[in-house]
Amino acid sequence: MQLTAAILAALLSASHAQDLQCRKFSDIYPTGTELCEKMWDGAFVVSDNYTASYTMWHFEDQNPNEAVSQTLHPTGNTSVCNLQYFHKTLPTPEGPDFTECHPWKNEACCTIQTADATNLNTAYGPTYRWDRCGALSPACERFFVQEACFYECSPHIGLYRKFGGHACNQDDPQCTQVYDPSDPTHNTWQVHQMPIRKDYCDSWLLACANDLFCASGGGSYFECARIAPSVRVPVIVNTTTVVVDNEKTELSDGIIGLIVVLGLVAVALVIFLCCVVCREKAGKPMFQPLTESKGGKSDIRLSSVAGTSAPAMNA
Repeated sequence: MQLTAAILAALLSASHAQDLQCRKFSDIYPTGTELCEKMWDGAFVVSDNYTASYTMWHFEDQNPNEAVSQTLHPTGNTSVCNLQYFHKTLPTPEGPDFTECHPWKNEACCTIQTADATNLNTAYGPTYRWDRCGALSPACERFFVQEACFYECSPHIGLYRKFGGHACNQDDPQCTQVYDPSDPTHNTWQVHQMPIRKDYCDSWLLACANDLFCASGGGSYFECARIAPSVRVPVIVNTTTVVVDNEKTELSDGIIGLIVVLGLVAVALVIFLCCVVCREKAGKPMFQPLTESKGGKSDIRLSSVAGTSAPAMNA
């Protein structure tokens, strides 16, 4: 009975749990602009003015974001790490093993422990993983690593801190240049309206177009993080692909329905058998066995109809 109760409890809790809605990137975000702006809840604003917008990754010896900050915020201070969570206080050089986030090796607001591909995906807890709908393709995952490196390591992103950032427009009621630690709505980690190159965001969508991602809240990373981790299979919207242990299996709607029905039948059968066993142990069997006398009377009734041949059947 305990096993049955556990099964029923699991089914009931599952029916009330909030599902992680998973869809293809291209179905969630029609354009790269919507990917960068919607996924991060207004942290970034996409621009096609490339002299006045930042890139999340670069291969040049000279960081191109230096020139952008000089253009947009000539009095902004990038010699400190304005964001504070896992960040350093000052951007300092890292050693030869600092390879994952190498564009910031010479002035990094992150440590080598933070700038690790696995840690970048798991540091903020299981709900903030980027692969909750299944393993991403290497090309797609690389962009998430780049964004994480940019956030953790770049001193320039701190100019756009939502509360206490140099770049906050005084006419924007959603941010402030002054951080108030006594205000519970203020924090030291949130980014607001940082201009990002459009070509970078378009490339991100191109790399991830056929991968699956959380579609809850319109594809908001933070809305998806509100959905608690679960052992349940994520719900795939507008496709029959079901993600199980990061592998994709094609199942038709009919097969899925049959599995559900068979599962319910199995649970009902277990409950019935447990009831039968319990009544047997209590001395109140659900079914009474046939007695010899009852059978004898039945035979006699049969013999009265069949004549003299009937007793021979009992011999």
